[in-house]
Amino acid sequence: MGTDFQNSNISAFSAPLRFIVCLWLSVMLLTVPAAAGLSDLEQIDLKSYEAMREVERYQMKVAEKHYLKGSFEIALAEYEKFLTLYEKSPGAPYAQLMWSHSLMKLKKPQTALRDGFQSVIDYWPESHEATLAAYCMADAYKRMGKVKEATASFRLILDDYPDHAIATRARLDLLAYAKLHQNDEEVLRILREFTFELKRTEKNAQACLDASRELASMHFYSQEFEQGRKALATSYEDGELDKQVREMTVATIGHLWKEEKTRSDARKLADQIIASLRQSPELTSGVLYRIGSLHAMVGRPDQVWKIYDEIAKAHGTDDALRGNRASWLLARDKRDEARRWYERFENVVEGKRHLVGMAMEEGNIPLALEIYRQLLELDGERASEYQWAIAGCYEKQGEWKKAIAIYRMIDDFPKNHFAMAACHRKLKEYDEAILLYQQTKVIDGVAPRASIEIAFTHEEAGEKEKAIRTFQLTCKRYPKAAEAARAHAHLQEKYNIHVTLGGAEEK
Repeated sequence: MGTDFQNSNISAFSAPLRFIVCLWLSVMLLTVPAAAGLSDLEQIDLKSYEAMREVERYQMKVAEKHYLKGSFEIALAEYEKFLTLYEKSPGAPYAQLMWSHSLMKLKKPQTALRDGFQSVIDYWPESHEATLAAYCMADAYKRMGKVKEATASFRLILDDYPDHAIATRARLDLLAYAKLHQNDEEVLRILREFTFELKRTEKNAQACLDASRELASMHFYSQEFEQGRKALATSYEDGELDKQVREMTVATIGHLWKEEKTRSDARKLADQIIASLRQSPELTSGVLYRIGSLHAMVGRPDQVWKIYDEIAKAHGTDDALRGNRASWLLARDKRDEARRWYERFENVVEGKRHLVGMAMEEGNIPLALEIYRQLLELDGERASEYQWAIAGCYEKQGEWKKAIAIYRMIDDFPKNHFAMAACHRKLKEYDEAILLYQQTKVIDGVAPRASIEIAFTHEEAGEKEKAIRTFQLTCKRYPKAAEAARAHAHLQEKYNIHVTLGGAEEK
C-alpha cells in the first residue's frame, strides 16, 4: 500500500466515516459497464465516427461485433487490422483505445498500459480517446492493486482534464481510496472540493450534492453544526435547506444517543442547534416546539416543560399546548394531572376523545361509557363510531343483550349483523345467530364467512350433523374462498372427514 495512506493519522472524523454511507457504490455504478453494449469508456466520439469512410466504419463494426460477443482475441486482431489499414483514419485513436480494452479483457493489463492506453495519449494527445485512456490507465492500476500508481494517475487526470466529466470520476475513485485507508484528511479535502470549489454542471451535480450531504453529516457527527449547515447550503435553499438540516441533525442525534459513550456528543450537537434556533428573528411556537423536542431527545424532560411554559407566556395556551402537556404528564404516569389538561380543551369533543382513550387504557369501562354517551350528544356526525364503541364496552362487560340493542341501532349492514350474531352465540341463542348470518348471505362478499359461521354455530349448539353438512357446503359453494380451506381443515382435524362435497344448505 502507498505510504501516503499508511502514515495518515486517524482524525476526529474516523467515527463519522463509519457512520455515513460511503460513495463507494457511486464509484462502482460509474465504472461497471452495462450488461449489453459498450460502456461510456468504450464509446466512439460521434464527430470521429461521422468523419470516417464507410469502409472504415465497416471494419470497426466487425471488430466491435467480436468484442461484444466476448471474442476478445479476434476483436484484438480486428482492431489491429484497422490500425494497419487505416493509420490516418479519424477512427484510429478509438481503434487503439479498444485494442487496449481488449487486452484488459484478456487479463493483460501491463501490455494494455504500456502499448495501448499510453500510445493513445502519446500519438493523439488532443483526442477524446486520450482523455478516456488517461482514466483507463488509472483504473487499470487500481484493478492491479497498485494503489500508489493508481492514486498518482487519478490526480494527474485532475491536473490535465480539470473541467472534463472524467475528473469527477477520478475524484470519486480517490475518495473511495481515502475511505478505504481511513485517510480522513484526504476524505475531507475531496469532499470540500466537491462541495465548495467545483463549478457544478449537469454531469457532476449529483456527485457534488452527495458530497455536500456527506460532508454535512461528518460535521454534524463531530458536533460542528454551523459547518454542516454551510455544506448543505451549497445544495439547498430556504425551506428545503431547513428541512434537510432538521432531518440530518435529528438522525445524527438519534444515532449518537443510542450509545452511552456518545450521549455527551448528542447533547453538544443539540445545544448548538438550540442556540442557532434561539437566534431566529422570531421565536414562533413552531421554533420553540422544535427546541423542546431536541431537549426531549437528549433526556431533558424538565427543560421540555419549561419550553411549554415559554410557549404559553409568549403565544398563549391552545389545545395543541394542552395536549403536549397532557402527553408529557402521561409519560410520567401522572394521569390525574393529564386528565385535567384534557378537560380544559377548548375543543370539547377532542378533549373528551382523549379522556375516553385514557379510560379505555385504564379499563374503566363505566367511565368510558359515560364519556361516549356525552360524545354522542356533542358530535352527531360521528354517532356511528361512538355507537360501535359503546356496544364494544358492553361486550367487555359481558352485557351481551345491551350490546345487541346498540348494534341493532347502527345502520351498517352486514357488519352489525355479524356483531349481533356473535353476541347471541355468547348468550347461547344459536337460532337467532343463525338467522342473522342467513340474512347476510345476500351479500356475495361475505357469504363464505356467513356460511362457515353458521357451521361453527351449529357445532357450538351440539348439532354435529348440521355442522358437518354446513362445513361441507362451504367447501362446495365457495371453493376459492379462504373459508373453504378453513372448513376443509376443520373437517379433517375435528371429524376426520376428508371428502368435503355434499350436504344440504341449512334453511
